[in-house]
Amino acid sequence: MCESTAYLITPKGEEKIMEYVVHIVPEANGRIFLSDILGEEKTVTGKLKEVRLIDNKVMIEQI
Repeated sequence: MCESTAYLITPKGEEKIMEYVVHIVPEANGRIFLSDILGEEKTVTGKLKEVRLIDNKVMIEQI
């Protein structure tokens, strides 16, 4: 499987916000929808900064 862990980049550093992410949808007004392999959903405010597929990391910058 190719699940990733999503992190929110803040002035204090990286904060893990969701594990086992399988679906990411950028939405209007700087929001990003995430869902994991079990169907849990979360929407965060930020912009997609980087996706490291080899490391299974999704980096979202806080705005």
